Amino acid sequence: MCMNRKPYKKEYTMLLFRKKERAASFFLAAEHFSTERKINIIKRNLLIYPTAAMNITQRYDSGYSHAPCSTGSPPDFPIDDACSSEGRSWFYCPCDEMKIKRIYGVGNGGTNTLFLESTSKVIFADGTEDYCSILVMHSDDSDLSRLKKNQIFRRGERICREGTDGFATGNHFHISAGKGKFRSSVWVENSKGQWVINTKNSAFKPEELFFVDKAFTKIISTAGISFRPLAENESSDKAKTYTKGNYCVTKASLLNVRTGPGTSYKKKSYGELTGNARKQIYKLTKNEADGYVKGVKFTVSETDGSWGKTPSGWVCLDYCTRI
Repeated sequence: MCMNRKPYKKEYTMLLFRKKERAASFFLAAEHFSTERKINIIKRNLLIYPTAAMNITQRYDSGYSHAPCSTGSPPDFPIDDACSSEGRSWFYCPCDEMKIKRIYGVGNGGTNTLFLESTSKVIFADGTEDYCSILVMHSDDSDLSRLKKNQIFRRGERICREGTDGFATGNHFHISAGKGKFRSSVWVENSKGQWVINTKNSAFKPEELFFVDKAFTKIISTAGISFRPLAENESSDKAKTYTKGNYCVTKASLLNVRTGPGTSYKKKSYGELTGNARKQIYKLTKNEADGYVKGVKFTVSETDGSWGKTPSGWVCLDYCTRI
């Protein structure tokens, strides 16, 4: 259960470029998506349900907090999804690419809210095509404080975990979505006093927007909502999986090393890498690069989808070769 209440506004800016005084040249950093489970490679830019388990505990037309959203003007159609009972579940990027439009809350007493917007048009479950805007509430400060405005996520990347921030009575996501990009005011108070998503082409019911990939999303409860399943011919082979062992960077000039398995985790600098890694990097480039350069070899002790834990930190193994 949650209450749709507008928190204080707080935006974050993203540092786009950082001048490197100690390096004579610069590199193109690469990384890919992080997953808890295998994610199908989607052939078209379809909008896929964003959690690995669906356990809808409140529909858009029920409860004291959601019914006023869907019956007010303008309407909104939020759902609460408690996902899996095993820890705090992740919200994954549901299309080819999304960016963070706004971040609200985080330490100021307001309900934590994340606003995501697709960078290109997506195909919705009702067959239409448009930009997609999504509102996600209740992630904890520990998750949203790692994110920044304009940060980009690609399909299957972890974005944030469900939480209890605000008026939530248990870990869950409050999810609303609409067609078109956000308006300048990303949400607006409707005629029944609820703050609802504000997109150029209005909010829609989740079953009109999201396909469900049953190979990825485990269905626990749909709360009677009928979602359109992803057709088998819309996906190709499963994403590649990796195992522990020795690897070498072969497909990137510079591979970011992060504190955790995903692009929302902090990148490590040259000085934060192990002595062995620094020695290899300097030998290969004569520079102090902030990450593994092409040719660096390392051992993976743990894997998480496309990510591997190395002595210096986590890297995306899609840019590496097993040796």
